[in-house]
Amino acid sequence: MDSTVKQMLDGFRYSVNSYSATLGPDNEKLNRAIELIDSLFSKAEDGADVSAVTMDPEFAEVGGLMGTLASEPVLPVKERSAGAAEASGGGTTDSEIPAASVVAVGYHMAYDALNGAAKESQAVYYERIFEIEEQAENAVHFNTLLAEDKVLLDMSRIPLIEAAEKTLKQAETVFSPAVDHQQKLAIETYSEVKSVAELEFEGTKMAELSNVEHVWDSLFIETLVLLPGCAQAIEAFGATDDSVAKLRNSHKFMADFMGITWDEVFVDPRFLLFWNNVLWPRVPAAKRDLYKVYSADGWRDLLKERFYDPYVTDLPVPLSDPEKAYLRLWESEYPVHQTLELLNSPPRPVIRKK
Repeated sequence: MDSTVKQMLDGFRYSVNSYSATLGPDNEKLNRAIELIDSLFSKAEDGADVSAVTMDPEFAEVGGLMGTLASEPVLPVKERSAGAAEASGGGTTDSEIPAASVVAVGYHMAYDALNGAAKESQAVYYERIFEIEEQAENAVHFNTLLAEDKVLLDMSRIPLIEAAEKTLKQAETVFSPAVDHQQKLAIETYSEVKSVAELEFEGTKMAELSNVEHVWDSLFIETLVLLPGCAQAIEAFGATDDSVAKLRNSHKFMADFMGITWDEVFVDPRFLLFWNNVLWPRVPAAKRDLYKVYSADGWRDLLKERFYDPYVTDLPVPLSDPEKAYLRLWESEYPVHQTLELLNSPPRPVIRKK
């Protein structure tokens, strides 16, 4: 008999037998379900595979009956023990421990549903589960052995570790310190957890904290890129009234609000990581040739000299102000230029398991 079919039918039989104590031997639906399961067992023993069994009309009828047994009227309490004994041939089905195959059937069905690379990558875990099933004396023993073995933990965490390693490699071209920190921390944390519950807790905690830091980093870049961004807009689309007005307003706003000037922007380590490795590589080759500019520093100087300074000559020269140049992360304040340091090793709040 096909092992998957056997485990599936064993599960049906166990579920149906569990109703014997409360419904008694005279319940027509219960008896019909038992009859159908016996018939399906017979067909499976004659060679019917999982497709043939599940497509059989008797299989569908069993499924329907299983759904109705829970709502059947139960026997009076005084009649239950006798009814249960008669239904089980004098045994005690209400206290019987099901076979390991009954609870393992879900793993077999899940494994059979996999295909291609997924099945190949998961094979090592399912093979270990099936080994434990063979060793187990019954369902309780099976669950105990699974809990003691680390196969379920490895099944959960190893793919996560591999995904984090892959993301970390891909992130080399993104230059995001928040991504780098999160993936390195995930690899370290997932390698050390001792249970699936701890894995879920740590994974959720890291994800929630990282989501905040990603947004915080993005907002920081959006703020500091404002001044060169205004100049670049004029270079790309011309000195329209709107673009010039935005540049002039930003020129004043950044100094008044954050104590930041053009020069301050271009000494910030986090912004330079973005400017040199993300923004500058996107400048088209045609523009580089047009202006004879072939470096990130050269592009910075071009924007300032030709598309920034000429539009603010009549405005007061802004001054940097360290007292204004600060930011908040996790309820604490830090100087602006510590941003890269903070993202590489964020001062995250302590969240404890209870």
